Amino acid sequence: MQRMLVAVEPVDPELVWISDDNMPEVVAELAGLWPPEEIPDGTPPTFMRPLVFTRVHTGEELPDLADKLLHWPSDTDQGIVRAILGQFEAIQAYHPYEKDQEQNRVCWPTWDFATMMGCPHGCHYCGHGKSGKFITVGLNLEEFMEVVVPRAIAKYPWQKCFRMIGWSADMIAFEPEYGCFDLFTRKLAEHDRYGYFHAASSNVDWIADLPRKDRLIGIFSVTCEAVADTIEPGTGHAFDRFEAGRKCTEFGVPVRYKFKPMIPVRNWREQYAAAIEQALKVSRPESIGFCVIMWMNLEELGRRLDLDLLDPQYVAAAQEAAEEMEGNVCGPFPHQVRAEIYRFLIEQVRRWDDEVLLFLSTESREMWDELKGELGQDPNVFFCGCSSVALPGGKLSLSQGCPHSTYSPLD
Repeated sequence: MQRMLVAVEPVDPELVWISDDNMPEVVAELAGLWPPEEIPDGTPPTFMRPLVFTRVHTGEELPDLADKLLHWPSDTDQGIVRAILGQFEAIQAYHPYEKDQEQNRVCWPTWDFATMMGCPHGCHYCGHGKSGKFITVGLNLEEFMEVVVPRAIAKYPWQKCFRMIGWSADMIAFEPEYGCFDLFTRKLAEHDRYGYFHAASSNVDWIADLPRKDRLIGIFSVTCEAVADTIEPGTGHAFDRFEAGRKCTEFGVPVRYKFKPMIPVRNWREQYAAAIEQALKVSRPESIGFCVIMWMNLEELGRRLDLDLLDPQYVAAAQEAAEEMEGNVCGPFPHQVRAEIYRFLIEQVRRWDDEVLLFLSTESREMWDELKGELGQDPNVFFCGCSSVALPGGKLSLSQGCPHSTYSPLD
């Protein structure tokens, strides 16, 4: 905590110590501090979010709050209370076979870790990025690595690569002061496992000094400059992430890129062509993935983004297909729009690199069926960016617990 406080140079240096006695007042204050009414000159607005330092709950079941709530006002926000107390899931399942079959999307099952909640960026499409009230930082990292990580490895022995991703967090933005990835990679080395960071940040110089960086894999969410400038405030320049990827490779850490979410802004072809050219001129990713912005209907997308920023033909196509796409996790853009975008991105990558592995991230089975030839991978056993079995060097580690992707149901 002290290292982080020195590094962030807080606008308000006074620490508020939270106890049962002042919990309701603190909850109310945290609910009202963001967005700030005043921002000091030169300070990115997203950096004004409060930091809440706590201990992450490392047990397998979250405690019951009933006794505490009896002593607080009835309108005390339980979600904020749990965040303050570090009572969030230390590990969560992503993309289990059954859920992906139900939602018709293709990924790999994985268990991910978190010692942090909330993000310093302000990406408009992300609820936590745009509207998140504060950032929760777990301080008991040594305990987490000794208790949670070995427990998960023993429980899911088939998983070879684990994301330390946080819940809606960009955790490497707080390194090296936080120190999480140093402890994480050391623990993974003891168990012959690998760990991912997953970031839109370009803060990677600290990796050079990691003793067990041989156990680290870098995943960058990448984009074009127009999106970074207007839709992802606080993340820095888009091309900085490609330079960060170059540095990681120089450090001996493999990197993979995901154009996720790919946002079809006006002039998107020129924008993304330039980004892909830059990515492949300066760095050597093991894989590149694509995912057109999804997870919401057009009405919700319009609440998060100014639709005038987007390709008007695609907005019109989404409006026309709104009824058809309602409830479809790949919405709001219909299949034919997304396929057209993916084909363009694939073509641009192949202008500069014939060998880098390409994949679709959390897309539908129908999209994989249509594009698998152009992608050059089998949707059942494709190498992506941050799967549970994607070892360095483009290799898959399949076993009885994870014999293939969620393209097919688990027998």
